Amino acid sequence: MNMIEINLVPLHLRKKKKKVFFVGGFKLPLEVVIGLGGGLIILLFLVHVILLVINVSKLATHNKLKLSWEEIAPEKEKVDVVISELRMLQKKQSAIKKLTEEEKVIWSQKMNILSDNLPKGVWLRKIAFNEDAFFVEGSAISRQNKEMIGVHKFTANLKQDENFLTDLTDLELGSIQMRKIKKVDVADFLITSRLGKK
Repeated sequence: MNMIEINLVPLHLRKKKKKVFFVGGFKLPLEVVIGLGGGLIILLFLVHVILLVINVSKLATHNKLKLSWEEIAPEKEKVDVVISELRMLQKKQSAIKKLTEEEKVIWSQKMNILSDNLPKGVWLRKIAFNEDAFFVEGSAISRQNKEMIGVHKFTANLKQDENFLTDLTDLELGSIQMRKIKKVDVADFLITSRLGKK
């Protein structure tokens, strides 16, 4: 037996049917869907704010570190210069120790030989050495190439002197550079040799 249902409540007083959404096979009222959407938006906003705060904090830390670095940079440069000078001094000390203690090179004898063989018109400007090389820098007044011949003869005499060549090898005269001093031609020369026994 079918029953007829009659609703005598006026239309404006009747309860409206809630709209229902199907999500993943479940019926969800419109209010729940709106609530979930609003919650998701708030969550995304909070994540964005947290990330923004982290970025601002990292930027502030970076700027602080940069400022600290700029403050210590001049001092670091000074320290680097001191360390570089210290290393140079240690190298020189090592070279001197090697030459004077370990190798037992008789430098006074070599200086005497250089002095005895020095021709007229030729003079020495610098005598130096490092860990493995020995240098003699000098100059000669170039008049009709006589002094140039003197430089070559000076080098040849050193090459033939066994006492001078003790603990030295590969003694050579390098290229000669010409220059003028008050209209006088001057020839600069460099004699090099390696430290070590043959």
